Amino acid sequence: MPFKYIFSIAFLIVLLQSCTERVDIDLEEAGEPRLVVFAEITNEVKAHEVWLGKSAPYFSNQSPEMVSGAVLTIENDFQTIQLTEDADRQGIYLTPKDYSGVVGAHYKLTVSGVDVNGDGQLETYEAETEMKASAPVQGVAVAYNASWEGWEVGLYSKDPAETEDYYLFKVYKNGVLYTDSIHNYWTADDRFFNGNEINGPVVQYFDEENGEFVEQGDTIMLEMAGITKEYYDFIAAVDLETGEKVPMFSGPSANPKGNVSNGGLGFFAVMEVQRGQAIYTGTEVEN
Repeated sequence: MPFKYIFSIAFLIVLLQSCTERVDIDLEEAGEPRLVVFAEITNEVKAHEVWLGKSAPYFSNQSPEMVSGAVLTIENDFQTIQLTEDADRQGIYLTPKDYSGVVGAHYKLTVSGVDVNGDGQLETYEAETEMKASAPVQGVAVAYNASWEGWEVGLYSKDPAETEDYYLFKVYKNGVLYTDSIHNYWTADDRFFNGNEINGPVVQYFDEENGEFVEQGDTIMLEMAGITKEYYDFIAAVDLETGEKVPMFSGPSANPKGNVSNGGLGFFAVMEVQRGQAIYTGTEVEN
């Protein structure tokens, strides 16, 4: 065997062996805790929730600490309301039951009376955004895709031509929300269909491999929301930072940029929602 090939194989063996060595990395803690805010206010009439918690170290295996006793207000172009903390759920604050958002209005959330970092000084945080309109849901299609081994949820709608739009999609099965985590959100912008008919693209999915099944006769409801570009970018950043890193030695994770002032994390979002539904009849498609 030529010497250069012997050398190459030997070098490869040494390289592979070196990959199995243990490397201890001294990771610093996350520093002082920061306020984390999450809320999605919609045009529906109901008691909307605002979630307040504290940040934790990246590798912490503890549930996040909730922030109780804060003073919260939401102000828009027409009124200012004060939220009340849920008596049974610490750190969850509720609007009045008859509250609803208004499309086109600007909103400001103010959180005060909290000492998140424990330095004895009360802090105030603000987050501002606006409520974007959603395109209407004109139809919903549900079909099993044998190639992907899952059920596709398709949308029929009409995107307005005069605006640059961003959408968030959630899905329910028999009245139960399946996309109950930001990791399961599907989003889209209108760069490829601005001003056009939307004829059945897949915007949500039930993955058979993950134990998500749709039976014949199940009612599938699709929720479509109009969101700001800032919230669209935030959801994409959360998905990127919490998903698998490719390549393996990518840069360290970072906190996604939200819209909370004073060093706070998270996002205060407002959105119009539209819904449509279909009953699954056993339809199948193949790519």
